[in-house]
Amino acid sequence: MSSEPARKTDSHQPSGPRESDGWALFSTLLSGVLVWSAIGWGADKLLGFQALFLPIGAVLGLVGAVLLIVAKTRQD
Repeated sequence: MSSEPARKTDSHQPSGPRESDGWALFSTLLSGVLVWSAIGWGADKLLGFQALFLPIGAVLGLVGAVLLIVAKTRQD
């Protein structure tokens, strides 16, 4: 008999990346670009520019989404 307590095995630990994880990261990337592009398009229309804020919004959305994805994947 051992004085150490019995260790519980956690059967809920994932064995590796799942397919749903990839889709979640892809949707984060896509939604970041689309939302910030739409904000840039709206700013262009509101301020009377042809295409100044649309590409700026797309780049900001891409960078923000990549940073969010990196933060999400480092937590796991």
